[in-house]
Amino acid sequence: MDLLGQIEASLNPAASHPPLAGVSEHLGPDRHIVLWLIDGFAARYRRHTPLLGADHVTDLETVFPSTTATAITSILTGRHPARHGLLGWHTRLAAAERTLTVLMGQERGADDHPATLGYRELTGRVQPDRLGDRLDCGMTFIGPEWIGGTPYNRMMSRGADFIGFEDLSELPTRVAAHVNATPGPHFTYVYWSELDHLGHEYGPDSPEVERHLKQLDLAYTATCAQIQRPESVFLTTADHGMRTMERRLDLREHPAVQACLRHRLTGEPRAALAHIRTGQHANFLQALERAFGDDVLAIPQAEWLGHGTLGPEPLHPELRARAGDYLLLPVEDAYLVDPPADDEGPFFVGAHGGLSPEERHIPLFLRNIGQSR
Repeated sequence: MDLLGQIEASLNPAASHPPLAGVSEHLGPDRHIVLWLIDGFAARYRRHTPLLGADHVTDLETVFPSTTATAITSILTGRHPARHGLLGWHTRLAAAERTLTVLMGQERGADDHPATLGYRELTGRVQPDRLGDRLDCGMTFIGPEWIGGTPYNRMMSRGADFIGFEDLSELPTRVAAHVNATPGPHFTYVYWSELDHLGHEYGPDSPEVERHLKQLDLAYTATCAQIQRPESVFLTTADHGMRTMERRLDLREHPAVQACLRHRLTGEPRAALAHIRTGQHANFLQALERAFGDDVLAIPQAEWLGHGTLGPEPLHPELRARAGDYLLLPVEDAYLVDPPADDEGPFFVGAHGGLSPEERHIPLFLRNIGQSR
């Protein structure tokens, strides 16, 4: 959030933010700031990207839950999760009594059947305070072609241009051509998702992840080499990290726990939110202990939300209702699923969303194009 605060302070005359060492001195009101968000780029991956590593500034800590839906919404709004109110892959909309899967543009009601939302409907549910609306300059989104028309992307990019591409090999040329044709001030957001998919499927220490990191390293160098505008600053970071998983904990195997819930768990498999039926708190804690023992820690809302875990005030008006009664944190090598009847749920070799350093620590790289020539 300090990084986003710096970007906004540079491109919005009405905003201010305390300096961020290694970053603030490169930004300014005349800059074309490019932010490349590589989904799932953990701080530990830096050992496989020596070309990126030459531009390493510092490591950052992402928001909680350390997951794409929450973190990218924080990036595109410049707001903490406490304020934007999206608390993971699934967020319970208390007033509507529905569960929103925001990145998929879907929601489920009492019948637990998915309904697909258009981008206007999704915008009505989320009502995002977009960063781009507060900047005193133009904004451009660049990402895989398939993302451009999704309800989430359309919601968050309203008023911005979108440039699509099919493959990572096209990214350097598309980004550089856009930047070279667009003088500052301007903000460009570039998104790439494949690394996160590989981390989930094969694990963070897999050959597949290492191979893709080498491809990203080359793509970064090619992009910087082609950008010619001296007022351009190229920032690269991530939304979250990744850690290896050993165990899958399935709530469907424990009906006594499910019987205490008002609806299925929301949040994340590594940071689940439980909404408990009236009068069932004691039964829930007893059933959870019998089912999982020390493998799942249940933290009452007052004990974790009260410490500003989701960020400072002002709070989203539904935040406390969305946060549920308990935060369920599995041990560091496990994740907890509670999928609907029509979905077997995720199977992860790598996962994120929790509080461990592997999940929250992300690198920040910076290339000042004017100074590198």
